[in-house]
Amino acid sequence: MTLNPPSPVAALRGLADDPAAASALAASILAGNHGKDVLLAALKVLAEHPTDAARPALRKHYERFSRDKGKHDQGGYMRRAVLDALRAAARPADAGWLAQACETYEFWPPDFAEDAVLIRAAALVALVEVDPELARYHATRLLVDPYTARMTGEPAVSAARVLGALGENLPLYLVVCQNTPRDEAAATVLPEVIAECLRQLTTLPAALVERLLEEYASTRSSIMRMGLFDLLLHHHEGPLGRAYFTRFLDETTDLDIYRYLVMSIVVAGHEESLHDLRQAAYRERRRGKQEILLEAAAILAHRPEFGELAAHLRGKLAKA
Repeated sequence: MTLNPPSPVAALRGLADDPAAASALAASILAGNHGKDVLLAALKVLAEHPTDAARPALRKHYERFSRDKGKHDQGGYMRRAVLDALRAAARPADAGWLAQACETYEFWPPDFAEDAVLIRAAALVALVEVDPELARYHATRLLVDPYTARMTGEPAVSAARVLGALGENLPLYLVVCQNTPRDEAAATVLPEVIAECLRQLTTLPAALVERLLEEYASTRSSIMRMGLFDLLLHHHEGPLGRAYFTRFLDETTDLDIYRYLVMSIVVAGHEESLHDLRQAAYRERRRGKQEILLEAAAILAHRPEFGELAAHLRGKLAKA
């Protein structure tokens, strides 16, 4: 009895514990003739375990899916996967076509909305690996891309991350200064983009961060508020804004944003902020907040002060 060989996807899964073999198989799959599902599985492996052997095939598939103005890859999902796989294996010689990909715009019926944001975002992230100087210019342009997707903020969100990684504060600061909460109705970029710009400004002079706090403390946007939290907690001179955090922990009634702040304080691990969080927890009387605080205290229960807090909160909740 002859057993059928495993499918390419199953074969890739079977090599999960052997990255080198999985990468070699994925490269051979790209060199063959396979459908999109198999190609996507191979591209995912190559994104995690890159190999130079796959570079010619990656370029070939990118060009293949770009034919006829991207007709056979509407939405750019395949090309985004190719670019993700190329990122770790890219070379300076790839800069030209990656820059071209950063300028890819495609419009399809019935509504003719722009549909290549995934390509521009992925290409920019790959470009910064091989030509940071060129990436600076494309990131600055894409930060205010008029065809930024309303649902995700891409490619502008990726542009903000690239500029942050490159230490380019000026365009990020310009965006947050031009789109303050008091002018939200006239904002020219999406809340997701503003939030990411705030998040990336961790080396901005502390005095300027204090001015941003004055502006953004009043925002009604949870998305922008999360960006502000991250900036204050992760600033290189931080944590900043302790009085603001204390007031917000006491006053907010939004449990979702409350959970985000509490868990962000736990993850950041600053002793000052953890102290403030404990004090807020002992003051708190609302059950929903106490449940979130107990979850946070349980994470840090290996520390005696948080073990005591967890016991206190359990007692309060049991009596409620």
